[in-house]
Amino acid sequence: MEDLPKVLVIDDDPGLREALTTALEREWEVHTVATGDEGLAYLAQETIPVVLLDSCLPEMDGLEVLRRLKAHARETEVLMLTAIHEVAMVVPAMQQGAADFVTTPVDIETLRVRLHIALARYQRRQPASLPIETYSLPEGAFVIGQSPAMRQLWDALQQVAVTTATVLIIGESGTGKGRLARALHAQSVRRDRPFVTIDCASLPETLVGSTLFGHERGAFTGAERRHIGAFERAHTGTLLLDDIGALPLVGQAALLRVLQERAFERVGGETTLGVDVRIIAATNPSLPQLVAAGTFRADLFYRLQVVPLYVPPLRERRQDLPLLVAHLLTMYNAEYGRTLQGITAAAMQALGHYPWPGNIRELEHLIARLVALNRTSLIELETIQVALGYPGEGYAEGTPSPKRLRRQR
Repeated sequence: MEDLPKVLVIDDDPGLREALTTALEREWEVHTVATGDEGLAYLAQETIPVVLLDSCLPEMDGLEVLRRLKAHARETEVLMLTAIHEVAMVVPAMQQGAADFVTTPVDIETLRVRLHIALARYQRRQPASLPIETYSLPEGAFVIGQSPAMRQLWDALQQVAVTTATVLIIGESGTGKGRLARALHAQSVRRDRPFVTIDCASLPETLVGSTLFGHERGAFTGAERRHIGAFERAHTGTLLLDDIGALPLVGQAALLRVLQERAFERVGGETTLGVDVRIIAATNPSLPQLVAAGTFRADLFYRLQVVPLYVPPLRERRQDLPLLVAHLLTMYNAEYGRTLQGITAAAMQALGHYPWPGNIRELEHLIARLVALNRTSLIELETIQVALGYPGEGYAEGTPSPKRLRRQR
């Protein structure tokens, strides 16, 4: 029998320590301690991939334990155990290196999923378990690459796709969150069922209820016929709530109720409708700050982030640029009837120095434009310079200027 992965629980509640040990002992080698000092002493002697850390400990609080733990065992994945009312500590804990949060009382199935995702993240950082592979997903998701960040994302997605867990996709604008959501749906057991997308940023407060839950004829002025909302259309399938942080507070309350009860009523209706929908929400990295500011409900935040997936910006995965460019050249050659053969080494180097504020979306638009307009068989350095608008001395400190790049060609 293979050795079980180790998890350390640091919590002063003996009942919780015992309950977690009983619930996890078939899958994990569970070690428990009652104080931060005991936990740090244990970690000084043992290598532990995952730690469950109570945010409210006697003598030394959870944030201080986290700070000291990360100073000694930086690779260890730390999941904070926190109550809903302790949301103010979310942002500082993330800044100190916490990977995730688990609310108390603990839902064991949710915890199991998060522990295995944390273990996968830890294992991906170990040199012996980093095969050189290229991953790609259906639906044009651009989950393509050899970088550790993309291998980590791939592993997490593979684990969560086969479950029904709610997923929160976190990433900057243009990183491909919507495409990743489609890829997740395409790999799930719901792949043949509806996939419905709602852009929360474009929802006026007055139309939130009608858009999400539908309305009956005569429910309000202008409601001339029954309208079926997003939840009803996505029944048995997947609903993507894009830019969830922009959802008005009135919509947040209604959404929380559906997530809790799996039922809703159309606006102006009296019949309660049960619904079976897998929720995927997408957001930029500022959602915890919105929670701390009081503009996004903490209870909804925790409901949505059962499994968080972080999509790295392109500047954090520059080594994937050659693969992405090759993929896009092939795609747009076929779409535009072109035969562009590739890109010169100097031009690729220039792409590698660019900061990519628009991420994958910006790269996609750039390659589409170059394929459509390029008159030669290769994309040259000068073409990239013109397309990206290189200033005379490069984009940032340490970036080669176009002249130096040209000499290296």
